[in-house]
Amino acid sequence: MTDNILKFPKRDLDVDVELEETQEEYEEMVEAIVVMMEMHTAGLIVTSDAKWQHVMDAAMSVAVNAGLRAGLSTEEIEETFESVRVQEVKYDA
Repeated sequence: MTDNILKFPKRDLDVDVELEETQEEYEEMVEAIVVMMEMHTAGLIVTSDAKWQHVMDAAMSVAVNAGLRAGLSTEEIEETFESVRVQEVKYDA
């Protein structure tokens, strides 16, 4: 009886793998993060003295810090804020 065992080289292998994220996967991740942040924020509002204006200011600060950590320049972050268009959506639940 023989074992079908392959002997791998003893040297270290240096392999880099980068998986490409699709636009759909990106949007799903963003939506999941939005849901988590909204849940956390709703809990924060009902359990503290925080007001929605505090949340908005904090969210803008978090957005700037996230942009810097993502590698955007301050100019790119400012351009992003300048390009934002707000549309109010009313849910009929």
